[in-house]
Amino acid sequence: MKMLKTALIGVAASTVLMTMNVFAAEHTVTTQGLKFSPLVVKIAPGDSVSWTNMSTHNVEMIEGLVPEGAELFKSEMSQDVTHTFDKEGIYIYKCTPHIGAGMGGAVIVGNPTNLDAIKAQDAAGGVGRIVKKAIQEAESM
Repeated sequence: MKMLKTALIGVAASTVLMTMNVFAAEHTVTTQGLKFSPLVVKIAPGDSVSWTNMSTHNVEMIEGLVPEGAELFKSEMSQDVTHTFDKEGIYIYKCTPHIGAGMGGAVIVGNPTNLDAIKAQDAAGGVGRIVKKAIQEAESM
């Protein structure tokens, strides 16, 4: 009886995990000149974001502006890329060569669990503008 119960729990857990992947969504961010559009994307854990039209751009997560323990993802230059986000929180990213012009964006995954940590950062310039917009979006949730 105990083996049957264990097997049923395993099947139920597998079904839940497979169902989560079926409902995962893909969101698109497009570069337009020196801007990412949309600037802030709100997604659910397990969803993916695709960055397109990346002719002279890349995506690089900014250390200290992502959830603690999250991967500091960095894409290749001039390559369209897709990344799946599993950990909840706010992720601030930049286009490495164009951050001086303010080119960057934010992904908010589920609950903005690191909102206080993002607020505590002393972000200025182009990054500061992105952080400010991400905070506004997170507080409106």
